[in-house]
Amino acid sequence: MINFRFHLVSLVAVFLALAVGVVMGSTVIDQAIVDGLRSQVDRIERKADREAAENDELRLAVAQLEGYADGVGGFAVAGRLEDVPVVVVAPRGVDGETVTALVELAQQSGALVPGILWLEERWRLESEDEVDALAEVLGVVSPRRTTTVRRDGLDALAERLAAGSALAAAAPDEPSAGDLLERLADAEFIELEQVGEQTTSVDLAQFPGAGARAVFVGATAFAPEAMAVVEPGVRALRGAEVPTVLASVHEEGDEDGAPSRADTVGLVRGDDRLSGAVSTVDDLDLRQGRVATLLALVGLADGVVGHYGYGDGASAPLPDCCPP
Repeated sequence: MINFRFHLVSLVAVFLALAVGVVMGSTVIDQAIVDGLRSQVDRIERKADREAAENDELRLAVAQLEGYADGVGGFAVAGRLEDVPVVVVAPRGVDGETVTALVELAQQSGALVPGILWLEERWRLESEDEVDALAEVLGVVSPRRTTTVRRDGLDALAERLAAGSALAAAAPDEPSAGDLLERLADAEFIELEQVGEQTTSVDLAQFPGAGARAVFVGATAFAPEAMAVVEPGVRALRGAEVPTVLASVHEEGDEDGAPSRADTVGLVRGDDRLSGAVSTVDDLDLRQGRVATLLALVGLADGVVGHYGYGDGASAPLPDCCPP
């Protein structure tokens, strides 16, 4: 006869077997999971090692190409702008190293370019004092709207650069109030930062010389208040018939809505009148962009207007012109 003790022993045996099975099964499963994860980690590590090696090779290739570009850049522009006055105009806030590199390359081309003509932040005219100061420089008795005063100031600056010197800009029948460039410098609206070896005898009254060509430098990272100087500045140079290239320094961004290469130069490329008169370069941040900028200046002397770089509206990375 089966008694309660038999049932108890049987139940204990069943639960014990179940517990042993669960423990053994979970051990096997855990080990399988661990082995699978270890295998995936090994694959990821091998892939990461391969990608790191490929990145090292790509960095080496880029460095070699940049070294090559540096080596041929001076040769590509050598003698192209011999004794040609060139004005490099840049609103304050553009990357100074890039603009300096452009000036140094222009000097290798033979251009007469002693430095960078910075448009200071005061051109934003964010205060009444700044509006009054610019109006005083221009000889405006009653300051008008901010945008009007800024435009008039940039128009006057462009006309003065087109004239080439204080003497050429002076009206013969009017008393001289001093050179506009000197007045703008005294009022801290401009600064001529000297670069390289062409700096021994820079005289604002004689700057930039007759027949100057201009590079107006912008940047895709500009705030709207800084961009407010770029478009009227380029239009002013065009209106003064100064052969002009608008060149943009592009800064990459990871966030949504980051600017594209063509954001700054688009104000010319999208304008039917400007696009036929002003050349653009959207990759001044790259070495080849600086070469393209100077070759574009060369082409303007022959009436060749083009749009270069890698952004929307660019026809080629470099001008197809300018035989040595």
